[in-house]
Amino acid sequence: MKTTVTPSIRPATTAAIRLLTAALAMTFAPLVLAVSTPPADSHWRLANIASLTSIDPSLTDLMVDAEGNISGMAGCNQYHRSLGDDGYGPIAVTRKTCPDEIMTQEQAFLAALELTTSWRVDNDRLLLQGVGGQTLAIMLEPIIPTYHFDCQGEPVVFDVIRRGQIRLTHQGQTVMMERTQTASGTRYVDESGDVVFWGKGPQGWFTRDGETRECQQVPPPAQD
Repeated sequence: MKTTVTPSIRPATTAAIRLLTAALAMTFAPLVLAVSTPPADSHWRLANIASLTSIDPSLTDLMVDAEGNISGMAGCNQYHRSLGDDGYGPIAVTRKTCPDEIMTQEQAFLAALELTTSWRVDNDRLLLQGVGGQTLAIMLEPIIPTYHFDCQGEPVVFDVIRRGQIRLTHQGQTVMMERTQTASGTRYVDESGDVVFWGKGPQGWFTRDGETRECQQVPPPAQD
């Protein structure tokens, strides 16, 4: 019968093994980063503000462009904050007035954003953190509704980015469009005013390059 003899391990060796084990555990742990800017080309929906007991997540979002500039809907008003060489500059906000509960959420979010010094990425969560590492607000990656239309044989797809704004794709080209006032239905126009989508329920009209097509909402194409 073969006997296996385990050699004794000295205390110093044991300590080294423990350090190595801890290091390996950290290496394979889920990656959580605290960084000075949020991830570029990302979009987040508000989930929690530390200073409020409840919030409406549909009112507040945060979009980050390729250069790290941030913008979004604070609640009632749109905001923008540019990233410079020395970090983020002041927050620019439009000046509309809304009901008190909306303005309360907006002011709380803007205050948290102003105090944010680092951004912690944890899976699908974005934590806005203050000087002491305390979490001021939590944001989640939103689910973006997508709608498909057949416009007289031309497929038109748009994603609802935030309240009042869509991203429309037609013939491989994508444009951002803002909602405008209309007597009925929903009307979106791009920055140039040349691309228009007007919809009412499952029906709509799409105008581009001076040509208007009648549209009908259709199911998304089957995935292979």
